[in-house]
Amino acid sequence: MSPKPHYVDGTHPPPTGLSRDALRLLAEWARPWRWQILINCLLTLFLVGVELLIPKLLKLLTDGTLAAYQAARSGVFGADEAAAKAAAWHYLLTVLGAFLAVFFVAMVVRHFEIRRVFVVGQSIMYEVRRRFFTHLHRLSLRYYDKVKAGQIIARGTSDIGTLEHVVSWAPSQFLAGVILFAGAMGLMLLEDWVLFLAVLPILPVVAGLTRRFRRKAIAIWREVQAQTGRLTANLAESIAGARVIQAFAREEKNIAIFHDLTDELYESRVETARVQGRYMIGMRGLTMAAWIVVLLVGGYRVATGQVTAGTVVAFIGYVGLFFQPIEQVSDLYAQLMYALAGADRLLEVLKVQPEIVDRPDAADPERIEGDVAFDRVTFEYDPGVTVLKDVSLHARPGERIALVGPTGAGKTTICRLIARFYEAREGEVRVGGRDVRAMTQRSLHRHVAVVLQENFLFTGTVMDNIRYGRPDASDEEVVACARRIGSHRAIEALPKGYQTPVGERGESVSAGQRQLVCLTRAMLVDPRILILDEATSSVDTHTELALQEAMARLTEQRTSFIVAHRLSTVRKADRVLVIEGGRITEEGTHQELLARGGRYAAMYQDFIRSE
Repeated sequence: MSPKPHYVDGTHPPPTGLSRDALRLLAEWARPWRWQILINCLLTLFLVGVELLIPKLLKLLTDGTLAAYQAARSGVFGADEAAAKAAAWHYLLTVLGAFLAVFFVAMVVRHFEIRRVFVVGQSIMYEVRRRFFTHLHRLSLRYYDKVKAGQIIARGTSDIGTLEHVVSWAPSQFLAGVILFAGAMGLMLLEDWVLFLAVLPILPVVAGLTRRFRRKAIAIWREVQAQTGRLTANLAESIAGARVIQAFAREEKNIAIFHDLTDELYESRVETARVQGRYMIGMRGLTMAAWIVVLLVGGYRVATGQVTAGTVVAFIGYVGLFFQPIEQVSDLYAQLMYALAGADRLLEVLKVQPEIVDRPDAADPERIEGDVAFDRVTFEYDPGVTVLKDVSLHARPGERIALVGPTGAGKTTICRLIARFYEAREGEVRVGGRDVRAMTQRSLHRHVAVVLQENFLFTGTVMDNIRYGRPDASDEEVVACARRIGSHRAIEALPKGYQTPVGERGESVSAGQRQLVCLTRAMLVDPRILILDEATSSVDTHTELALQEAMARLTEQRTSFIVAHRLSTVRKADRVLVIEGGRITEEGTHQELLARGGRYAAMYQDFIRSE
């Protein structure tokens, strides 16, 4: 038994066919504009009526002109052939004038319809993008730990893009197709039921061809969506890891992988063109067959005087109108399948609920005390893999706590729980005497500043990045903060000082400069609790000494948690906690732990030897 297909992020595509959830989602997004959509549909109905009127005008034009000419020739105008031609031309110009008037009105209506449909479609797409981006900002960090950035980007770009044509044109096009199909069939039956019965045997062939096309189109478009996601994920990963790729001479290998993914997408896209091309050729052939039947049967009936020539002309027009909506609706169906495949993938993200949400009665204190407490906290990122085990600690306001220990011991996890990026499975984390779950996330993050080892900067200037947490801060406040922390001189040394562009992810400045900017950014918000997770790991020794002196002054009035592997940064901490295997194994000041001669003392001796 073949394995069940899945997307690159491990999720499975929905079964072939219309997705009810996706349809409900599209309907929900379109609901606020339902009255505008209704007006657009009414305009479409008018245009469909004009299309159905055209074969009737052609009939009148043909039969009326012939009748006028025959009447003139039969003696109504005597033997004056010029008068007969004049009468025929007068009738012809009258009907043609009516036709042009209708055509002009239809073009005016079409102009307004296109504008309205475009505006409504773009309004819906604006709302879709806004909701998707807002939802991404509400998701917990655990989601981003498991899903590739490229997959999320693909859902926010190509998958949303598939919806644009459908949400704009689907309602009016579908309505137009149904009315045009039913109207053409009814008028054919009224014009001449014999000709209608002559064309009728072609309908089952049309239905069979359409059903086969629909079945193939659904499967292919879903595969195209999945392959587009894989390609986008590979592209995003290659751009983010460009330096690593070059460092390990992986260019050729990565290019080969990208070519393979591109080839897969190319083959799927070409297959969609083949399937759609075969269907269109088949429909054109059936239309031509219907016209031939009408000409043969209609010609015989005209010759025997059973119908007029105008009836045959009108019938040919109605046959074209009869097959036209079948092609349009089938094409629309293929686009709808493509859009639903994209909507299904969007739903995979939108259905993910954030694990961390504010309680209805959550407090929003303007100010909190800086004490932090862990009460028998146990935590795991994945079920069955415990990272922290029954951890208890208490940091008093203004106290500097250093967290040391081997990689993977749980130091960063403790910091993440304080900021409530994750929630403990057991136990309680309290900040300012309150359980963090009893506070709004906004208020907690307003009082807690985090400087991570991965010093991320946003596209913009150094000044923009420092002001990220306090957009209303003045330039003078930013400079004063940088002076206090000791980063001012390094920032001023940049090509344009505080107005230096940092580029995407801050790649245009050094790692040490990025850390200085991130540290200044954290200090500008004046937090009650400061978390420094390897915040000086990329700073040279001279700068680190200057930063330690500045940080000693700045941490006097705030509770600080300092995670460091370079033990030189923790000597002045009020307390040092040694974390091993998810537990606190030693606790005390730097001197006390050295005097004990335990694990910390051994780590410190190793550090001294390495220096």
